Amino acid sequence: MIKNKNMSLSKGIEIIKNELLTIPNNSGVYQMVGENNEYLYIGKAKKLKDRIKFYTQPNRLNSRLGYMVANTVKLEIIVTSSEIEALLLESNLIKKFEPIFNILLKDDKSFSSILFNLSHSFPQLSAHRGVRNIKGEYFGPFVSKRTVQKTIETLQKVFLLRTCNDNIFKSRTRPCLQFQIKRCSAPCVNLISKENYQENLNEAKKFLQGNSKSIKQNLIKKMYNASNKQNFEAAAIFRNRIKALTEVNASQNINIPNMNNVDFLVLRKIDNKVVIQMTIIRSGCNYGSKSYFPSPGKNGTDVLEEEIMQAFVCQFYDKNIPPENILVNLHPKDKSLIEELLYKKHKIKVKIQLPQRGKKLEIINSTLKNAEENLNRKIYEKSSNKNNLKNLQRTFNLKNSIEKLEVYDNSHNQGKSPVGAMIAFNEDGFVKSQYRRYNILTEYKNSSSQINDEFINNNDYLMMKEVIRRRFNGKNSSGFPNLIIIDGGKGHLNVVLKVFEELRISNVEVLAISKGIKRDAGRENFYTKYSDSLRFNKDDPTLFFLQKLRDEVHRYAIAGHRIKSKKNIFKNPLDEINGIGSSRKKSLLEEFGSAKAVGTASISDLLKVEGINKSIAKKIFNFFN
Repeated sequence: MIKNKNMSLSKGIEIIKNELLTIPNNSGVYQMVGENNEYLYIGKAKKLKDRIKFYTQPNRLNSRLGYMVANTVKLEIIVTSSEIEALLLESNLIKKFEPIFNILLKDDKSFSSILFNLSHSFPQLSAHRGVRNIKGEYFGPFVSKRTVQKTIETLQKVFLLRTCNDNIFKSRTRPCLQFQIKRCSAPCVNLISKENYQENLNEAKKFLQGNSKSIKQNLIKKMYNASNKQNFEAAAIFRNRIKALTEVNASQNINIPNMNNVDFLVLRKIDNKVVIQMTIIRSGCNYGSKSYFPSPGKNGTDVLEEEIMQAFVCQFYDKNIPPENILVNLHPKDKSLIEELLYKKHKIKVKIQLPQRGKKLEIINSTLKNAEENLNRKIYEKSSNKNNLKNLQRTFNLKNSIEKLEVYDNSHNQGKSPVGAMIAFNEDGFVKSQYRRYNILTEYKNSSSQINDEFINNNDYLMMKEVIRRRFNGKNSSGFPNLIIIDGGKGHLNVVLKVFEELRISNVEVLAISKGIKRDAGRENFYTKYSDSLRFNKDDPTLFFLQKLRDEVHRYAIAGHRIKSKKNIFKNPLDEINGIGSSRKKSLLEEFGSAKAVGTASISDLLKVEGINKSIAKKIFNFFN
């Protein structure tokens, strides 16, 4: 907090004026840096000198910009060859440093698509997320993973396409369960020709491109032909496919004249709270809607709506491929520049338009209503979260207010596949982008694990100690929570307090939750360094809040443990041999069929495999023998 804003503002202006003497009037990016090298704001400009000179005029600065300049101790400049390059660089730097006065899109994960993998003669159908670096055809993006799974399920039912990976496909000697339940045509055992499979594949592509009418008519024709021949089992199969196709069409089809691929972006701002509601239409089908709540930055009440829309479009389409048309309820700042940027990045000519009439305007208005409802719900949730955090501070007599907390738990099966988990929570709710899992690196033996005389024969203490040390040791204190909650008793509390003492961390409070008698919910005991034990009434709202936090970290830890256990179960011995990468492993498995068969092979047999030289062959032979 600034004690004397006017004095600090004049000092910040003086720093900027001194930098102006050497700043060229080219396009580029400027970075305002505060104490401890904290990035305050990152901006771009067509003419750097003219833009930065604006910050030296106190009468033109609103409250937000005044505080930003007042906190500036350093100004960094990066000159670019064009304004487009500056905009791209600005977007990348904002994503990297997350300056507190910039507009930030916290949830910018890429959406999933449906992939037809064309690297195989019988292409696999699968969900895909991330960089599109696999040879094939992609359809999407879909907003939710559930929608992708449902669509893939429909494609399986209607077109009988395989979803198994290539290794399973190659190893099959008889049809799998998917064939038995009429969801695959079993190309793995040649129950369908390449030509017929390709025909099914082409029909599936047509369906995803919105051309489902002719497919449906063809299925109806096949159903009647089978029925006329009294092949009622086949007719029933065609009937079920028609039904699956009809259900998807009824829920997804949207008729927008002259526009098959479009994203609808609607922004609504109330005070310092913002929502951007997005609806994705591809090939005339609704692929889902999602609400985003970008942060308008510190003191962001003065941020213009067109600036928020600009920041959202630049940050969101950095990872996600845009359609040819983006329809909005207000134009983003520098609209033409953004269109040019999207073309440079994705090689797609994008038009950002504001509809004035017709079906497009109807959808914009409908999306706006949804946006307002979601924003009001978010504001209510935020108010409720603030109250919960205040009650938590008051209940446990904590010195500082709680703006952010973290919750920790470990999950293992008698010491096997141990995983530590951390979740984060603030006034906006669970901050899933900050969730972390920790693979426990040290093996703690039950018979000899101990920290001191008080903690004998309990490796859970040591696991918690390792996780806390890895989380806080050497990290920037600006990202620390005000409170951490650990799933454990007084022993766990003392372990964590000792780690904090060793790391000289004094500004993070610790609260431990131990399970009550018979592990009943509502009978938990709570410990801090200030109080020996505390228990709530069963109907206390703060207790419900703490149980909610504990259950979330418990869920996250168990999920991590299951993933690790599954990996260990299916771990291939070849992965443990130094010098065996993915390509050599693939060659060995293709030649011998399994790791077990590789283990029985002679050196001369191993040398016949592509990529295996004499040195590697000896390593493999010695490993198994």
